[in-house]
Amino acid sequence: MSEQLNKEILEELKKINDKLDTMDQHRGLSTPLKFIAVILGVTVIGPLILLVIGMITRFFNF
Repeated sequence: MSEQLNKEILEELKKINDKLDTMDQHRGLSTPLKFIAVILGVTVIGPLILLVIGMITRFFNF
């Protein structure tokens, strides 16, 4: 009976370990989405930052 109980516990631990492994897998952005994010960052965020810097320099330039 003790051996049977040990086998059941081992099976349950293996199931828990498999669930933890699937939860631990890295789920990041795919490569095409990374390229789209870089392109949007360069075309949208970059000019906005330059616009803000230009407005600040005009404000202090009198």
